[in-house]
Amino acid sequence: MREMHASRVPVIVGVGQSVERERTPAQLDPLVLMADASRAAWRDTHAAGPLRADTVYVVNCTSTRAPSPAEAVAQLLDLRPRELGYTAIGATAPQWFVARAAERIAAGDATWVLVCGAEATYTSAPLPDFGQPFRDYFNPAVDLSTRHVGDVRPPVTPLELGYGLILPIHLYGLIENDLRARRGLTLAEHRREIAAFVARSSAVAAQHPYAHRPHQLGTDEVAAIGPHNRMVSFPYAKLMCSNPTVNQAAAVIVTSWAEARAAGVPDDRLVFVRGTGAAEDAFHVTERPQLSASPSVRDAVRQATEQAGVALADIAHLDLYSCFPCAPRIVMDMVGIPASDPRPMTVTGGMPVFGGPGNNYATHAIATIVDRLRAEPAAFGLVHALSWYLSKHVVGIYSATPPAGEPPTRPTPPTYPRVAPIAEASGACTIESYVLDYDRDGAPRSATVIARDADNRRFIARVRGELAGMATDEPIGRNGTVTHASGTNWFAF
Repeated sequence: MREMHASRVPVIVGVGQSVERERTPAQLDPLVLMADASRAAWRDTHAAGPLRADTVYVVNCTSTRAPSPAEAVAQLLDLRPRELGYTAIGATAPQWFVARAAERIAAGDATWVLVCGAEATYTSAPLPDFGQPFRDYFNPAVDLSTRHVGDVRPPVTPLELGYGLILPIHLYGLIENDLRARRGLTLAEHRREIAAFVARSSAVAAQHPYAHRPHQLGTDEVAAIGPHNRMVSFPYAKLMCSNPTVNQAAAVIVTSWAEARAAGVPDDRLVFVRGTGAAEDAFHVTERPQLSASPSVRDAVRQATEQAGVALADIAHLDLYSCFPCAPRIVMDMVGIPASDPRPMTVTGGMPVFGGPGNNYATHAIATIVDRLRAEPAAFGLVHALSWYLSKHVVGIYSATPPAGEPPTRPTPPTYPRVAPIAEASGACTIESYVLDYDRDGAPRSATVIARDADNRRFIARVRGELAGMATDEPIGRNGTVTHASGTNWFAF
C-alpha cells in the first residue's frame, strides 16, 4: 500500500462545544454561539496564531433567519474563506461536511476547514416562526439549490404530505410501530424496550459536560405516563423523543497532517479521519418495502470500515443517531450489533437527554469522539448521522492513530427497491403500520394507517371511529375496510 503524503492526510485538530442550561429571557443569537464554539475549537488546537480557515461550513440552523449564515459566521470570526457552505435541513450535514473537508484536503483543494452549527431555542421569549424552512420545500417559487449545498429534495411525497405525514414524530412513530410488529413484541414489551434503551443512554448524558439535561433516567421513569411525560405520538412519550428546545453549539476544525505540524499543533491533539461512507434507501418512508428496515446503512458502514481498515466489532466508541429510539435500534439490526453488546451506542447520551440541536447534533458527537480518542490513541470511534426519516446515512470513522497508507476506493452503493403507494383505495384491507397522534392533554386526536388492500397494494388512510383502542390492542395485522371520499382514504375496523 502506497503511503500518503502528510499534506493529504486529513486530521481533526480542534473541537469546541457549549450549552446554556438555564432558560434565557431572550433568544440567544445562534450565529454568535457558533462563532464562540469555533473560537473554542481553535483554542483546543493549541496552534500558534489567530484562527484560520479557508473553508467555512455551517450546518442548517432553524433558529436563525440570516440570509447567509456561513458568511455571517465568517465575518464574526474575521475570516476570508475561499469556500462557504450552508446546508438545507438534514442531520447528516455535520458528518457530510467533515467527509467533504477530508476529501478536499486530500485533493489539495482546502487547507483549513471549519465546520460549525448551533440552535438557540431554550428561551422564555416568544420565538419567531421556524416553520418557513419546511414550507420552502413545497414552494415552487423557492429554489433551495441557490442557497444551500448538498441535498435539497423534499422529505416527503405529495401523497404523504396530503395525509399530514411531515413531522418526524409522526413518521418515526410509523417506523417504530412497524419495528415492534417485525420483532413480534407485545405493546407492553415494546414500551419497556424503548424505555430501557433511553434510560441506558441517559447514563452517558449524565456524565457529559455539555448535555442539556445531565440526568440519568430510570426505565420506569421513561415508561410511566404522567404530567411530565405525556404521550406525544404512539408509542412515544415525551421522554422518548429528541429534545429540540436547547441552546447548544459545536465546532470542528479539520486540516492536513502537514499543516497541523507546521502550525505547531501538538501530536496529542490529532484525531485522523480514517474512513467515511454514505448511502440512502428509498428516500421516502412509504415507498420502502419494509417501513422499519434501512439496508443502506450497512453499505455506509461497510464503506467506512473498509476505508479505515477496521472491523465494526473492534470499534470502541460508537454514536448512532438517536432522534427517536427506533433509529439507533434499526441501525443496530441492520449492521449486526446485538442488543446485548456491552458498548454504549452513544457517546453523548442521546438526543432525548443530551439534547437535539436541530441538524447539528452530530457535530457534538464528532467533538465528543475526538475527546475520547485523544485519551485512547489506539482506539477507533464511529459517528453515524442520518437525514430526515432514516432516509440516508453518512458514517465517519476516527482514530488518533494515523493511516498506514492510501485508503481503498469507496464503491458506489447500490440502489434499493421501492414500492409505489396508490392514491385511492377501497374494500378489504390489512394494517401494516400506524401512528396515533395525541393532544397536549394526552388524549388521542387522530390516527393514520399504512395498509395493504386485497391485491397487496399499499395505501395511506385516516382512521374513523374510536382511537384509544389502538394504544391498548395491537392493530397491526388486523383487517378492516377502506373507502375513498373527497380525495381521502378512510379506514375503519
